Amino acid sequence: MKVAIITPEFLPNWGGIGTYVYHLAKFMPPEFEIHVITLSREAPASGNSEKEESPVAQVHSIGKAKDQALYNGQFQIDLYRSIRRLQRTYGFDLLHANHAQMPDLLMRLLGSDIPTMTTVHTTIESQRLGTRNSGLPLRSLDRSEKMTYFLLPVLGTVEKAYFSKHSPIIFVSSFIRGMYQNRYPLPAHNVVINNGVDIDTFKPRSRQECLLHFPQLEGKEDIALFSGRLIALKGISTLIDAFSKCAKDTGKTLVLAGPGNRELWELRLKSHGVPKESYVFLGPVPYQKMPFLYPLADAFVLPSLSESFPMTVLEAMSCGLPVVASRVGGIPEMVTHGKDGFLTTPGDVDDLASALRLMSGERDRALRMGICAREKVSSRFTAQEMALRTSLFYREALEAAR
Repeated sequence: MKVAIITPEFLPNWGGIGTYVYHLAKFMPPEFEIHVITLSREAPASGNSEKEESPVAQVHSIGKAKDQALYNGQFQIDLYRSIRRLQRTYGFDLLHANHAQMPDLLMRLLGSDIPTMTTVHTTIESQRLGTRNSGLPLRSLDRSEKMTYFLLPVLGTVEKAYFSKHSPIIFVSSFIRGMYQNRYPLPAHNVVINNGVDIDTFKPRSRQECLLHFPQLEGKEDIALFSGRLIALKGISTLIDAFSKCAKDTGKTLVLAGPGNRELWELRLKSHGVPKESYVFLGPVPYQKMPFLYPLADAFVLPSLSESFPMTVLEAMSCGLPVVASRVGGIPEMVTHGKDGFLTTPGDVDDLASALRLMSGERDRALRMGICAREKVSSRFTAQEMALRTSLFYREALEAAR
């Protein structure tokens, strides 16, 4: 079966959806021929989409990734213009789209003869909910968050039109399926397939090996690691406020890895009197280096105000880290409070600070939690299992289209 996965994101481009697609392609059973239609960081050599080399799939670039706030619309147009030619050349049996980007929007609204299915990673409502709950002024929001804020009525209407064209759907968590069901009727063919991680890549490693990749963390002790975009939705303000409460009495180091407005958050740390040696901003970290960053930490922290089923939590757990995360979205489906991590109240600074102190003060307990985290991912959330279940759903989706 030839499947074309449609996504503006694909490694090395940003985002959890790009990681999801990469793992799907890597671990898909061999009887499936996987193509990925995406954006490139480099402009194509000609106006036509071109095939790029990839170790896991045949990649077709139909444009250049320039801006996270506006690139979706252009990708939708470019896909509609390119899909017929790609279909004539490769003869796809099935298209696999990913939402909340709605990459195949024009194809759905204007019609397409190729059977299509969708993975729903999040919804417009879920994204806006997290930004609103941050309580931050508009000037402190990331550009993409501002765009979602201003375009919310339009985006909500577009999403409704998108889902009115029923197709088989994969939901990455029961939470996202419930949120979808509150607004739209479920299609006849739908399933929850949780995200999965490559446990042979994301695994416990020696500190010496990992410091070769991150020498700037030499000498840093009791590291609390955040990985992701530095945006309001991720609860960065809550994290900084909580860290400032426990940095002096625990000797913790806060390490933040990911793109975003570093200056805004540095000012917040300074306003709390947190010394510069107590935190490190790594900026964007190449994905291939992430398996060497997690093992340097003592705990992974994700204080998000809205999430679906974040890959970063799985990656950290697979590396043997206990997790401190907000009790939002699909995270309680991943983390068992008190066993492999702590779940905290979203936006509650004192609750998060208490959990961070516990991780520092009860090292043996934290180590046991990390072992449990690794065991859980190995038994329930592997990329191999995700790809196998998705391959079975591909067959169901194709059968439903006949």
